[in-house]
Amino acid sequence: MASSLHKNPFENRSCFPHCGSNGEHEISNHNEPEMKQTTALLASEMSRLTVQERADAFDDVHCVGEELEETPEMIQKSLADFEDAVQKERNPFYEMAMNQNRAYVEDPIFRLKFLRAKLYDVGKSVRQMMSFLEHKAKCFGSDKVARELDLSDFSKEDIEMMVSGLYHIQEGRDRMGRLIVHFFGKNLGKCKVDVLKRALYYIWWAIIIPHPEVQVKGVAGIYNDTAREDEFKFPGFNFFKEVLPFFNSLPLRFSACHFCRHAGLGRNLLNDKILSLWLDSFPQYFRVRTRIHHRSSMELQYHLQSHGVPVDTLPFDVDGNIRTEILNSWFEKHLEESNQSIRFHQPAVARSAFEDMEVDSDLGNHSYSDFNEDDAKEAFGEPRRASDQRMGNNGNLESIRETGAIKPTENDVLFGKGYRLQLHPGNVRFREFVLQNRDEYESTPRMKRREISMRLAQILRSNGVRFLKKTESGEWMESNIVEADKKIGQIFRELRKKEQNGRANRSSA
Repeated sequence: MASSLHKNPFENRSCFPHCGSNGEHEISNHNEPEMKQTTALLASEMSRLTVQERADAFDDVHCVGEELEETPEMIQKSLADFEDAVQKERNPFYEMAMNQNRAYVEDPIFRLKFLRAKLYDVGKSVRQMMSFLEHKAKCFGSDKVARELDLSDFSKEDIEMMVSGLYHIQEGRDRMGRLIVHFFGKNLGKCKVDVLKRALYYIWWAIIIPHPEVQVKGVAGIYNDTAREDEFKFPGFNFFKEVLPFFNSLPLRFSACHFCRHAGLGRNLLNDKILSLWLDSFPQYFRVRTRIHHRSSMELQYHLQSHGVPVDTLPFDVDGNIRTEILNSWFEKHLEESNQSIRFHQPAVARSAFEDMEVDSDLGNHSYSDFNEDDAKEAFGEPRRASDQRMGNNGNLESIRETGAIKPTENDVLFGKGYRLQLHPGNVRFREFVLQNRDEYESTPRMKRREISMRLAQILRSNGVRFLKKTESGEWMESNIVEADKKIGQIFRELRKKEQNGRANRSSA
């Protein structure tokens, strides 16, 4: 390994993603084959970056980068811009999701995942969300596009894939505090494309992406090439045509990626052609943060450690053997945290990746709400019944409309000024419900309060409460959830100001 690896990466103009500062490949002398296509691809990507972008990429890979900075004002503005962009980018799958469960696609927590993954580039974030909804509908069916999925939505074959040893989430974090995700491609070519897509969805969307640090810091990915050529079946064209676009629709960001080619195990799978094709399927942000290591398994451990990865919990030993006894520990932890149950044999990867496993049909459900919805039901009653709605042409429920305009009910919250609106039953119950959660709101750090107001608005929306405002023509129309969030924050601020004024008047008296 070049001794100057950790010096200034800009000492030499030929500082490519997998090269040292002297221009030499970051590899050892284990009969490393030429990687001309891969080197050319990565060099081309690096040449397009500014000096600062190169520095950022280098810092991320070597665990000295900075996490995504956010402010409440930035989040609020980005969500407002996101909503504006959505209106211009709407596609049939978004419309389908809106008709099924508007609260799902308007949930700020849902949208923030895409904004963070694309570093708050609103246009890219909106397009990725549209792609996500399209791929989800095609993969799971249109009836599931606008709701969260748990393991009861997956087949036995899907779950077997999840615990087959294809993925491993390493215990602990790297030096930057990032989650470390390992990928083993030995059985990749044997996977059924649809099964693989469903397994990928659950592993990333339900287990990895919900971690706050994943959204803010990104993920450190490690691909382990430990299989010999005679053990591997290369994925067909459908893998690149279907699986990779599906994977790229997920809101995740690799802030470091290491392709570890374990030398001494025979001819590796990731030859120049395969690796360049693979990397070319991913965004530029991923490619310029990629390093390719061709070393013995022992040297790989030391090398990953120099990049901030803890070696004591790596899923392979110094001889390149997979530590099968720990491979599914991350999945067991997820089952416990999500109150779900499933039986599978350990170590799963020691068996055939597709051998029959026993799977419980009695699977629990996720609980994503941070607040008790009973308060909302007590204030507003049960969610609006089907008899209070009508069926649209597409089979989805639509709110009652008369002559094209919405007719307000006692459960609706009406935005506007005036004493009569303040006394509207829905507005009275809305204020009471919000104030029931005041202690939680006030005890939360200021930068996190908006998540609470957003969640309160989401709970009300999911219980059939509509937020209505008048158009210029005097008709009522449904407002978006961002405006509802602002109204909730306004209630808390007004009450705080009123109490402060009261204390000031008493002290002056």
